[in-house]
Amino acid sequence: MKLLVAIDFSELAGRVIAEAEKLAKSLSAQVFLLHVIPPSSPILDVPPEVETLLPAQKTHNNEGFPLSEEPESKRLLTVAAKLQEKGIDTSVIIAQNDEVTAIIGESKKNSVDMIMLGSHGHGALFHLLIGSVSEGVIRQASCPVIIVPSKKW
Repeated sequence: MKLLVAIDFSELAGRVIAEAEKLAKSLSAQVFLLHVIPPSSPILDVPPEVETLLPAQKTHNNEGFPLSEEPESKRLLTVAAKLQEKGIDTSVIIAQNDEVTAIIGESKKNSVDMIMLGSHGHGALFHLLIGSVSEGVIRQASCPVIIVPSKKW
């Protein structure tokens, strides 16, 4: 069983990681932690305000960029290490693309059985104007998608 877990390091990321850990343990799943770096703005051509994240146990990410020692990189590697300490086979993936395209692309590339991501619970106007990553992934995924809600019910 292979589980792709999209991590954005928002407030919801901790809940997504906790749910991924529970599911991975119960299914003996291999976990792929994915962080997506959005592309540069096509209007301003200014790089986004994000840090490059690192894949676990490699010196370059999947696009061949050198590793960085930035705090976000350390956070991602820390998450992977904690899951590995608990006996969960964990890999780290970094992709630079729009979120939906990256999640779907990595799910196909790694032949995952399930995708897990969080939903921030934005309102209807936000979804109408901007769209939803979770909605886009659900529409395009060829495997089951687990959405972790922003609030416990």
